[in-house]
Amino acid sequence: MLDFFLTICALTAYGSPSRTYAVTVRFSPPSLGHSMTARMLALALGVPGAALGRRVARGGRKVREIPRVARSRLVAAVVPCSAGGQGFAGRRLSTARCLAHRLGRGRAARCFAAATATADGDDDGDAPSNAIASSSCPGAKPPVEETVDVGARGDVGGIEWASRRILALDAASPGWWNPPAPYGVAPTPALSSTRDIGPPGRYADGAWWRGNVPDDLHPPPPPPQLLSVAPMMDYTTAHFRHLCRLLSRHTWLYTEMEVDQTLVHTDHPRLDRYLDFPILTHPSVLQLGGSDPETMARATAVAAPYGYDEINLNCGCPSPKVAGKGAFGAALMPEPELVRDVVAAMRENSGGAPVTVKCRIGVDDHDSYDHLCRFVETVASAMSPTRTDGRPLFAIHARKALLAGLSPAENRTVPPLRYEWAYALARDFPEVAFVVNGGIDTLEEAAEVARGVGVPNGGGRLVGTMIGRAVHADPWGVLSDADVRVFGAESNPRTSRRDLLNEYVKYCDATRGRFGTTKDGYSVPSTRHLMHPLQNLFLGEPNAKVWRRRVDEALKEHARNPDVGVGDILERTLGVLSDETLDAPPGDGSTNARHGVKRSGVTLGNLPPMPTRSALVPASQ
Repeated sequence: MLDFFLTICALTAYGSPSRTYAVTVRFSPPSLGHSMTARMLALALGVPGAALGRRVARGGRKVREIPRVARSRLVAAVVPCSAGGQGFAGRRLSTARCLAHRLGRGRAARCFAAATATADGDDDGDAPSNAIASSSCPGAKPPVEETVDVGARGDVGGIEWASRRILALDAASPGWWNPPAPYGVAPTPALSSTRDIGPPGRYADGAWWRGNVPDDLHPPPPPPQLLSVAPMMDYTTAHFRHLCRLLSRHTWLYTEMEVDQTLVHTDHPRLDRYLDFPILTHPSVLQLGGSDPETMARATAVAAPYGYDEINLNCGCPSPKVAGKGAFGAALMPEPELVRDVVAAMRENSGGAPVTVKCRIGVDDHDSYDHLCRFVETVASAMSPTRTDGRPLFAIHARKALLAGLSPAENRTVPPLRYEWAYALARDFPEVAFVVNGGIDTLEEAAEVARGVGVPNGGGRLVGTMIGRAVHADPWGVLSDADVRVFGAESNPRTSRRDLLNEYVKYCDATRGRFGTTKDGYSVPSTRHLMHPLQNLFLGEPNAKVWRRRVDEALKEHARNPDVGVGDILERTLGVLSDETLDAPPGDGSTNARHGVKRSGVTLGNLPPMPTRSALVPASQ
C-alpha cells in the first residue's frame, strides 16, 4: 500500500478560506504504468479551478508523479488538520471511494464536498459548504441535487408495477427481506431447498408468496408460448416490452439478461431498476446469467417475489464479456452437468415459476448432434414442467456459437442455420417442449410454425418461435397482427399506430423521472430512453427518416426540459407523416412484403435431412 499525504490550502469552494485539509490517497495495488500528476489528482478530487494554480506540496516540495495503473482503486479520505499542523485531529471521516479515470470529477467532487462539510459541522457549526461556495467562489454553479434511485413503487401514475407485490410482502410479513452482502463478500446464509433468504423452503413452491400477496396481484394464467420476443441486451427494456404488450396481448416477452452477481449484491428499492416491470406485460420471462449454482439460487430467490411467469437460464450468449470473461452464457454448453446443477438450484428458489433454458445447438468443437442431445437430456432431468405445456421448455437458437474468432453480431449471421436439428430434438425428446429461434423474421413464418405447417417427415412438432432483432427493427410489422394470426384471437389490441402512440404516451407520462433526476438534470428514465422503442415504428413508411431526424433534433433541444415529454415530442414531429400512415390498420401488408424482409426458409419444406443420435446414453452416466 503506497500512501501520499497532500496538503491543499485555501479550498474556497468547499471550506472556509482559513481552514486546511489533509488528503490521504492510497493506490492499491501499487504498480508501474501511467502516471497521475498532483494537478490531475486535485482535479479528480474536485478541487475548484482557483485552487489548481496554488501550491500543492508535500513537506515543502512539489509532489512527484504518482504511479497508477488501470483497475487500481483510488481511495481518498479527507480530515481537518490540527491548528498547529501536527498530524490529524478529530475522527476519521467516511472514506470516499472512486476510480478517478472512470467516475470523473463530478462524483469525486461530491464525495470531497460531503466530507469537508461534515468536518466543518463537527467543529464550530460553520455555514453549509453550498452557501460558502456561492459566496466565496464567484461564478460557481449552484449544485444540482441528484435524486437517482429514489423511485416510486407499486402504482406509478396509474401504471401498476410488479413492485406492488414487494410492498404487499412488506405489509404482510415485515422483516421478510435480508439485505444483500457487499461486493467481495459471499452471500450468507447459503441457499438450498431448506436455507434461503427467508424461512426454510420459502421459495420452494411459491405457497408462501401466494399466501402473502393478494389474489389480484397473482400472474394471470399464461397463453401457450407460440410466439415470444427474444431477450436482447439494451433492447428488451421495460419500456420496449410495454410497447410490445400494447401491440400483442399474448406474445411472451423476455427481459434483458440480468447477471446473478448484480442481483445478489443489490438491495431494495434499487432492485426495481433491474427487476420491476409493468404488471400489464405478463406473460414475462426473466433471463438470468451466471454459472455458480449457489449464486444463481440466491439471484433467483431475489427475483422470485416480483412474480415472473418463468425464469430463463442463458446458455447461448457468445459475447466475450459473458462467455469469455464471465464464463457463462454459451460457455456453459460443454458442461451439461454444471448447467443441470444450476437449473436445480434455481428451481428450488423460483417460487414455483418454471425454470427454462435458452441455448445454441453447439459451441466451438462441441457441435455434434450427440453433444446437443446429451446437453438436453442432462439438463432436462433437473427442469420442472411449464404451466402451459406441462413439459420442460428449451428455446433453441438454431446456430452454433464460435467463441473465438467471431463477434456477437457475426455469431448471429455467420454460422449456418440448422432448423432440422430443432425438429430432430422434438422428435427424439417428445417429453420436452422446444421453441426455435434464429433467422425467423416474419409473422407468416411464426404463424406456420405455431400451426405445425412445414414439419419435416418424421420430425417432431415445435411449440413456437422466438423472434429477436426483427421485432426491434419493425415492431408494428411483426407484432401488430400477432394475436389474430398466431394465437387465433378475434381481434388485435391496437387499431392503428396512432392508437398505439396514444396509449404509449400514457405510460411515458407516468414513468418519466420515476427514479429521480441525475446531477446533470436528466430524468431517469429520460424522454430519450422512452422514445427509443419508437424509433422503428414507421419502418419503410414515407418520411420515416425525416421523422426520426426531427425527433432527434427535438430531443437534443429539450432533453433536460422537465416540461417536455414524449407526448410533446410526438406532437411536434408527427406532422411529417401522413394520416394514411398513422391510421393504417394492422395486417394491411404494409411491412414485410413491401419492405423486402427476407424469409428464413424454416417452413419452406427444403430443409436438409434431420440428424440422428449415434448412441443413447442415460443422463445418469
